Amino acid sequence: MSTTVSVDLGGTWLRIRHGDATERLPSPSSIRQPGTPSDELLEQLVDTLDLHVPQGAAANISCGAALDEQNGVALGSGPLWGGAPTGEIPLLDVLTSRRPDVRWRLVNDVTAGLASFALGFARPTDRHIAYLTISSGIAARTAVLTDRTIPVDHRGLQGEIGHLRAMSSAPEAVRTLPCACGGIGHVSSISSGPGVEAVAEVLGIGYDVDTFAASLTAGHADAARLLRIVVEPIAELIRTMITLDPRLDRIGIGGGVAEGLCEFYGRELEEQLAETRSYADSLTSERVAEIIHLCKPGDIDTLAGADAIADGYLRAIKI
Repeated sequence: MSTTVSVDLGGTWLRIRHGDATERLPSPSSIRQPGTPSDELLEQLVDTLDLHVPQGAAANISCGAALDEQNGVALGSGPLWGGAPTGEIPLLDVLTSRRPDVRWRLVNDVTAGLASFALGFARPTDRHIAYLTISSGIAARTAVLTDRTIPVDHRGLQGEIGHLRAMSSAPEAVRTLPCACGGIGHVSSISSGPGVEAVAEVLGIGYDVDTFAASLTAGHADAARLLRIVVEPIAELIRTMITLDPRLDRIGIGGGVAEGLCEFYGRELEEQLAETRSYADSLTSERVAEIIHLCKPGDIDTLAGADAIADGYLRAIKI
């Protein structure tokens, strides 16, 4: 029986689990190494995995990139490679070429997060379930639990919401912030981890990720304003998701930004979602609490999620 190695590749950290031991390494990414050519970052990644994956192992990789999971082709990642390096990246072929002895299985990290969320928090009556991550990047995935499928488009994608234009009432300087993918005014430009810092800078608000929660606890007006601005694009996305899919019974929200500000983020999100602006708005505080689950640190295990996908718990289908 082959050894199973689980890998989580994010913009900030590369985690590798082998048995009960998990090693955390700095990711070879554009966030960690600004200005480094994407081809060089990819080579560093392959070298690192080659070093850490045992001979003949099965390697399940949760990858923080837009990914066609059926053929292992990465279509770009702002946090990892600063957007699309030179078109599509045949990541599965690259890894297999270096280490043909390994059974590589690649899944998008949000797909892995969705599997972990569904395993831990889906209720028996839930029909559609979604997971949204707000970290160095932003994306969502939705699964149909009745047949355990994740519908994707012809490229294998679903829920790349971080690269949609943000719905925001913030000043123009915020609405025109650049995104790591090369676009302007995207949801990730405002609401991701790097986005929060960028918003604070253009508004002249003092910001430190390590003391932001303390500033909110102390009731600092600038901190409250910053939180309101960065949550707004997420609230608008969720409002749209619920409006378009009446069978969407459960939405998990995780990632470092949301989890790090758990209580404050949840309160601000609920307040914005429950705001009545027209007859079409039906979300009350009670309804928001029924649908939204704000994850705490440790709730989501993308390593276990990648293993669950490899075992067939959920499967992507092109529609």
